[in-house]
Amino acid sequence: MSISTERIQKYEEAKANRDSGNLNGLPLYYTFPRLSSILPSIPKAFQILWTANSGIGKTQSWVAIVIYTVYYVKKYHPELNLNIKLVIALLEDTKAMFVDRLVSMMLYYNYGIVVDSMELQSLGENSLSEDILSKIKQVQGEVDLILEDCEIVDSIYNPTGIYKWARTISNKLGTHHNKKMMFTDETGNGKEEEVYSHYTANDPNQQVIFIVDNLNNLAEESTLTERQTINRWSRSYCRLQITKHWKWTVINIIQQSADSEKQQFDYKGNSIIEKIKPSLDGLGNSKECQRDHLLIVGLFAPDRYGIETYPILGGYNITKLRDNFRSLLVLKGNLSKSNKEIPFYFNGGCSFMKELPLPKDLPTSFYDNFVEKMKPIIK
Repeated sequence: MSISTERIQKYEEAKANRDSGNLNGLPLYYTFPRLSSILPSIPKAFQILWTANSGIGKTQSWVAIVIYTVYYVKKYHPELNLNIKLVIALLEDTKAMFVDRLVSMMLYYNYGIVVDSMELQSLGENSLSEDILSKIKQVQGEVDLILEDCEIVDSIYNPTGIYKWARTISNKLGTHHNKKMMFTDETGNGKEEEVYSHYTANDPNQQVIFIVDNLNNLAEESTLTERQTINRWSRSYCRLQITKHWKWTVINIIQQSADSEKQQFDYKGNSIIEKIKPSLDGLGNSKECQRDHLLIVGLFAPDRYGIETYPILGGYNITKLRDNFRSLLVLKGNLSKSNKEIPFYFNGGCSFMKELPLPKDLPTSFYDNFVEKMKPIIK
């Protein structure tokens, strides 16, 4: 059978699977229509790099997009039978912090209130109100709907340890196969050895999404530098094993280098925006790992740099939107469009992101009380 024939068979299988009501990836068209025009679904065996400068909201953004989409499709489109497993390695947050993010997100989506982790833990002068505590108990089922699909670790930091943890989970979800091959040594003598062959999932319709947040916190392995440690994870484990053989989706979170945050100005004293946006060069010593990823997205917050008007798609008034504006940049897309930007309303206190209307569709009055206007529709 020719390679082209094999591929056409895969197209036919994917079509039949979708026609039968199953999904071929995590669909973004229900939750983020403009983003889905670039990447309709997050497919299996897909490696994504998610990057931004420090303090921009890397964790909140993938929770707001990936985790929320899982929740939304499961709750509001049960007919799609979303079959997903979220495998999450937290190198910065703890499990408790992750659950706090989910609780805050569900309170916002269900009640339109922002209750951050500090308030949840009664760390302020006043304790958590009985009203909010009651609402938390009401959304517990929503949080559990997400957590039932999750395997989470927050105590392993080196690439090999994380890989072994993931391998243990893969053994529950499928079977790794070896094959025997004959090798010839320097003397010409043949020796039969077992080598890795392939992986079969127990449920071929299940999609596993493996999220690692973030690579800058990987513990350096013996004799390896930070760059080499990140490359081992990205290439040896993610690309050559986890996505290639297991067909898992991998989303790696990584921070831009400190040098990429340094502002540069034109002769009028205006900040040169293109110089401070996240970029492939901005990955610094870790930029080699970009080769292993099929999609690279960056998150940009112009308010951090005192930018008053952000010129994307005609211009947004950052003096009004302030830290609630984020631009999602598609820096690399081997299977999608590249060099695209999507404007988002962002609320880091509750891991909420919503695509902003285009500037041409914004009446002047939009900026008045825009936080209320961008709230989710309470169902």
